[in-house]
Amino acid sequence: MGVGLIAALLVALARSRRWGVRPLVAVDSGLAAAVGGLVAGRAAYVAVHWGYFQDHLVQVPQIWRGGLSSPAVLLGAVVGAVLFARWRRTDPRLLLDLLTPGAALVACSAWLGCLQAGCGWGIEVRPGDGLLWHLGMELPDIYGLRAPRVAVQLLGAGWSGLLFLLTLLIGQRWRPFPLWLFLYGGGEFGLGFLRGDLSPAWAGLSPLQIANLAFSLIGLFLLTVPGWPIRQDERP
Repeated sequence: MGVGLIAALLVALARSRRWGVRPLVAVDSGLAAAVGGLVAGRAAYVAVHWGYFQDHLVQVPQIWRGGLSSPAVLLGAVVGAVLFARWRRTDPRLLLDLLTPGAALVACSAWLGCLQAGCGWGIEVRPGDGLLWHLGMELPDIYGLRAPRVAVQLLGAGWSGLLFLLTLLIGQRWRPFPLWLFLYGGGEFGLGFLRGDLSPAWAGLSPLQIANLAFSLIGLFLLTVPGWPIRQDERP
């Protein structure tokens, strides 16, 4: 996650002048998004697992031990970037678009981190499972139990990598944040069906899938809002 965040800040810095944003503002907006995402993501995770943390309060701020809610991270990052934009009297849409490729990099690094740690593991597969078997690897879950599983972490990292390249290309002419939100939410929603760590809560969907479906629909709505996306030559 640290490597992904540093890479995201470097990408925002490299793109800042082309987007008409001062380099320091670009970096600070990325840091504001990072702080908002970490605080919100950790707070949501602690709230969900309060039965454990109420007896281990010293671990609440120890984010390096793991434990973030990905939907809350996204919401917190957006709120952090928007509040910073308002403070600097900058169009928040502009900063969100500028930070979008970096967000894809952070998502990619998070999936790779899960591959290393065993979190977000895939469902178990067998030779008769067709395509799913070919998408599988001998991988552990978070408890260290190894089995042939769908390599969800690699699929997620690959999808986020493709979105990184797409948002770089889209960003040459169009504002990429709504499109990324639509595709990111949809991709994470679909990958949820291949994860072995999620439990259905409503209509066969997990809470994480419901949140990601909501993100995708919000992105689709933003794509239809007049004035967003706008052409690069229309930027202030």
